Amino acid sequence: MSVGALLRRRSEASESPSAPAWPAAALTDGRLSIEGRLVAGLELAPLNLELMAEAERDTTVDGLAALYDAVPGPFQLLSVPTLRDPAEHLAAIEPSVRGHGQRVFRPYTAAYREIAEGPRRPPRRTVLVLDSTSDAELRRTVDLVERVAEERGLGARPIDGEALAGLWSSIARPGATYRIGPALAEGPSFVIALNLGRRWPAEVAPAWLTGLLAVDGLAAVSMRCRPLSRAEAMTFMTTRLRVVRAGERLAAERGEVADVERERLGSTATSARRALAAGSGRIYFVDTVLLLEAPDRPTLQERLETIGLEARSLGAELEASTLRIGAAWASALPGARANPICERNLDSDSLAASLLHSASDLYEPLGHLYGRARTTGAPIVLDRFAHASHNAIVLGQTGTGKTMFTGAEMARCFMRGIRVLGVDPLGDYRRLTEAVGGTYVELGANGGLNPFTIGGATTEAAFAAKVAALARLVAAMAGGTSRDERPALDRALRATYAAAGIGPDPATHDRPAVTLADLVGQLGEVRGGQALAQRLERWATGSLAPIFGADASLPLDARFLVIGLSAIGDPEVRDVAQLAALGVLWDAVRADLAPKLVVVDEAWKVMRQSSGAEFVEELARSARHYHAGLQLATQDIAEFLRSDFGEAIVKQCDLRVLLGQTPEGVEAIGRYFDLTVAERRSLLHARPGEGLLFVGRSHVAFEARVSRREYEWLTTRPADLVGESQQRYDPPNSS
Repeated sequence: MSVGALLRRRSEASESPSAPAWPAAALTDGRLSIEGRLVAGLELAPLNLELMAEAERDTTVDGLAALYDAVPGPFQLLSVPTLRDPAEHLAAIEPSVRGHGQRVFRPYTAAYREIAEGPRRPPRRTVLVLDSTSDAELRRTVDLVERVAEERGLGARPIDGEALAGLWSSIARPGATYRIGPALAEGPSFVIALNLGRRWPAEVAPAWLTGLLAVDGLAAVSMRCRPLSRAEAMTFMTTRLRVVRAGERLAAERGEVADVERERLGSTATSARRALAAGSGRIYFVDTVLLLEAPDRPTLQERLETIGLEARSLGAELEASTLRIGAAWASALPGARANPICERNLDSDSLAASLLHSASDLYEPLGHLYGRARTTGAPIVLDRFAHASHNAIVLGQTGTGKTMFTGAEMARCFMRGIRVLGVDPLGDYRRLTEAVGGTYVELGANGGLNPFTIGGATTEAAFAAKVAALARLVAAMAGGTSRDERPALDRALRATYAAAGIGPDPATHDRPAVTLADLVGQLGEVRGGQALAQRLERWATGSLAPIFGADASLPLDARFLVIGLSAIGDPEVRDVAQLAALGVLWDAVRADLAPKLVVVDEAWKVMRQSSGAEFVEELARSARHYHAGLQLATQDIAEFLRSDFGEAIVKQCDLRVLLGQTPEGVEAIGRYFDLTVAERRSLLHARPGEGLLFVGRSHVAFEARVSRREYEWLTTRPADLVGESQQRYDPPNSS
């Protein structure tokens, strides 16, 4: 049956004494009309103010106030729950999946659907409803609102008459019969109507109604806004001010103590009159109705108590629309409504701060799954490249899911067509690399690299950058360089390249690269370089020569390239090799502007060297200029933050993941991230994969989730690696 037929059928059913008396609705030629007035709607894009900086948040609220002030007549803000189809996100990323990315996409699809279709609080959509008797006038108003929204950077998408009629039907419930009682409506479900009464908080913060909108069973929230003309608003506020002054005089005559509430009303009226005189903003009469629904009476009573407590915590009072259930329900329907339930005056800023279209979930459809929110069960989908900084850091102790989370990030970025470049100190990502058809280079076994190869961007600056990076690496190999050795090293580096015919000219960069042995030979001939040459001999011609003695360069254009270090037994040698591997991968980052993910596992080991810490800080600061995101993972949090560059690196990361911690680690993290006592306790007792996810300035308790296939690729549990059956073990973070 069409929506138009349902609308006509419902209008006929409204003649029954047991059914609500809905206004007459009709859908004609794709246009919805209510009581003879044409109705149009614009869906407002959700805004997550928690993810915004303070200045950006203020700008957004000011933009909303300007948007509402631009509407010439009455309008309605209508918020209803909506089901987010898992296919929306999967369809958004599927075009970028190609080749071996399908191996990740298929199990990823199953895991995402399982989370997205699970029980949770549904997200909400908010529609700005406009009406007029004239089609031309309605079109002008819609065009005006669209233009102002675009100018203010707000999303406002027009919806057609069929969709608007569907919204009307979802609230009116065509085909269902409800018996209206004095306190509730009883039918297939139980519905009660509430309204925000006269008691409101003295001051409202942006998105202050978000807590109410999160209550289960909230079928609709309607705010009907009637703007007053300047003369009407001035008269209203003047009358209110006179009442306050009269009350003050009467209280003074009786010797009563000053009434704080009366003083607040007087101050509000005075400031509103001044704003009106200056032509700043509007005054609205706002009628707010909430429809609360439940399958049975006990559940309805529980939800009613919950929403009442939430309202009181906000400083507001909810009142039941007793004996007016049908009228309040009809008031929540899209379209014009003449009889208000309980109006309250608000200025432009307060109306904008109500923000029915605030988003409490973290959902960016072009990103990929990070896990699910522990409070709501909603999937967390983020796109790191949509944020100001593309970097992320994972802080967690051994066994808390740090490797699993980082490996899943690598696999899902690869799935979306993002190049993945990583350094693997312990060999944890070898199976993943092989599974997706990537390239895994094991240093110290039968593979090596040549840090002297000039890769990346073919510019004159590339040569200078390579010399600077090599100076840092040589200092780490030699255990540091003295003040006299640094200029000798610089001269020797340039002389080594010059002897091979390589210089700043990009045309010379593809010539056969020099080696560390060539540099040692030059240092022996440069004044002040002999001692440094002796300290480098074991790296150039001794037992460590295979690590940096490769003749061929690495395939820096590979879609998935990981350099492994697990074959290097000496921890100090492994740290130097990790720094060298990062330098080579940094060349690949600067080669082009294609999106790339650079993974540095066990970052605290590199940070132990001053040259390594300085280099990682440079990577974190500069990566976004090359459309690259840095993914750091570390378990020694205290040592990482104590580094001279530790805090600077963390500040360059928009995404920060805190997993399970030891008492010492949670104290360091708690002080740095200003965590509450409850949040610190949750990190102490977190299971693998559970923790806190920081996105910008906000954070949420979350649980990382991986597919079973990803678990098989990334598990480091000895029981799994020796071949014991996983049938007896349910991975805590798998789907």
